Amino acid sequence: MTRRRRSLLAAALACCAGSAVPSQSDVGAFIAVVEFDDAANLEAAPGFGLRWGRSSGTLGGETSLMVSRPDRKVATGLFSTSESATAIFYEGRLFLNLPAGTIRPFLSAGYGAVTILPGDLESPLASEDDRQTLASLSEIETSHAFSYGVGTRWSLDDRLDIRLDLRQYQVFSVTGAVVERVAGEAAGALVQRQGRVTNGELSAGILFRM
Repeated sequence: MTRRRRSLLAAALACCAGSAVPSQSDVGAFIAVVEFDDAANLEAAPGFGLRWGRSSGTLGGETSLMVSRPDRKVATGLFSTSESATAIFYEGRLFLNLPAGTIRPFLSAGYGAVTILPGDLESPLASEDDRQTLASLSEIETSHAFSYGVGTRWSLDDRLDIRLDLRQYQVFSVTGAVVERVAGEAAGALVQRQGRVTNGELSAGILFRM
């Protein structure tokens, strides 16, 4: 490596180091719009959550907890029923914050779990087979999830940031995502499609650095 290249590399590293924000503990709150995959049979809904960790450094991390209350509609036989479910997103994330001054874009990736508390799906007109189906759909579901996203934070002062996030969740091993009555099957047999669904999050919040 020539002396000139070494000098340019040293200057670039010095610029990055000088503009990087020291890692500090932070905690924040946010609101979100959560878009669920069609296969999950859940309607889009608002979400509310908390974040805590050390996400403000050039390389950072945090833990996030978000709760959303989507509606779920299930059709079996000649009737349909709906009930509000509770979706709980919980994960750890890593960040790469780009040193760009007051407004700092970032990349993030995380891994965690999504738990669905579907509520009690009932109908007085349901047959005995349909009631058993609705009872099975009322069981708690927990699935592993991987997320990735982009965002930006705007520093208002030394301790307070406004943060915007756009994120997708790849949710694996979803059971009971879609349930359909199979024509021609005896006793109203049901099929459960399993696999992967994609959920989305658009959120805005505040972050307090300590």
